[in-house]
Amino acid sequence: MGEVLVIEDEMVLARSIVSYLERRGFSADYAVDAASAKVQCEREAPRLVILDYKLNEDDGLALLDWFKANCPEAQVIMMTGHGDVDIAVRAMKAGARDFLVKPAPLSAVASIARGLMLDERMGGLDCFGADRIIGRSSAANALRRAVTRLARGSGPGPRPGVLVVGPPGSGKFLIAQALHETATGSSEGMTVLDCALESDEIHRCLADITGPSTLVLRGVSHLGMDAQSMLLRLLNRLDPPPSLIATTETYLAPSTGSGGILPQLLYSIQVGWIDVPSLSDRAADVLLIAEHVANRVARAAGQPRPKFTPAARVKLLEHEWTGNVAELVNCIERAMLEQTDGLIEGSHIRLIDQSAEDRFSVPTLKELELSAIRQALHCSKGNVSQAATMLGISRDTLRYRMRKFDLEAH
Repeated sequence: MGEVLVIEDEMVLARSIVSYLERRGFSADYAVDAASAKVQCEREAPRLVILDYKLNEDDGLALLDWFKANCPEAQVIMMTGHGDVDIAVRAMKAGARDFLVKPAPLSAVASIARGLMLDERMGGLDCFGADRIIGRSSAANALRRAVTRLARGSGPGPRPGVLVVGPPGSGKFLIAQALHETATGSSEGMTVLDCALESDEIHRCLADITGPSTLVLRGVSHLGMDAQSMLLRLLNRLDPPPSLIATTETYLAPSTGSGGILPQLLYSIQVGWIDVPSLSDRAADVLLIAEHVANRVARAAGQPRPKFTPAARVKLLEHEWTGNVAELVNCIERAMLEQTDGLIEGSHIRLIDQSAEDRFSVPTLKELELSAIRQALHCSKGNVSQAATMLGISRDTLRYRMRKFDLEAH
């Protein structure tokens, strides 16, 4: 029995995916159109179906509906073109388990196969180094490459400083952890300094650094001038000095004034840098990050691996995530408190600003128009001409709109 069925009208690509999966221990086959896919499904009952959205004359979404009706036990992954988030959302609503953005790396296909079919023991949660960066988007791949490249440094001794820049909640500290672990091969030896602390607390923290390590400056733009001067003295005194990783929400410029960064310190920090994108630029990673967080919470609580319903997945994909990864993590942790049977429903995906949106709902244009007409008629005591003047429209236009709303002048 074939475990994986790849449905792709480009035969060379289909064969490449099948060959890659077979070399990694999966039983796989392919079909190039809907008719042959249906025959193979009825004959082999695959556990995982990788379905291309565009199949020459066949409709991938229609074929997805067929699979859900005739082979409901199969997990279906929809492959879409770059930027086809609307298609991905439609596929999730129709019951797809996940989606891939073409051209998808073969390693991403194999990763999904492992995750959906073989990894039922909560593995894969203890990430280390660059593997801390969850996702298969081009942005996630670029982050992992940047971490690996900068971790190599320039030879023995302390590594060049690295500035990690990104919007709030985008995962800058996680990138700093990944960089340290990739460079040192250990999670130990990393000192974290919150640059928003009071000056005397910062001084005590810096005074505790006595040898080679990694010093992570969180929110380095908040570091006061006195603390910057002390840090420079520390770097000059220690041999070798600690390797620096700094995080910030904005790019820095050298300045000796209040709120700036001393030039010598900035030149020590910003040798290399990593741009961390917002989650809106990593749409293909939202579901993977959500599942990773849910699995991590479940393992900590001794619960089975949770599953997301199609409605929950659609809700996650449709949200803009202006709070980035931090907002997504918060949402999933809340959903894990709501669920009781290992199934995360759409109603469990509750956003922090959702209650505010419910309280301050925006009226429709029809409601506004009706309210304005009623108020004008009330103020004019039913005089249609005066009411029309108040509304800035003609008497005939107001008469027409009154008929539309079945209103009478009293």
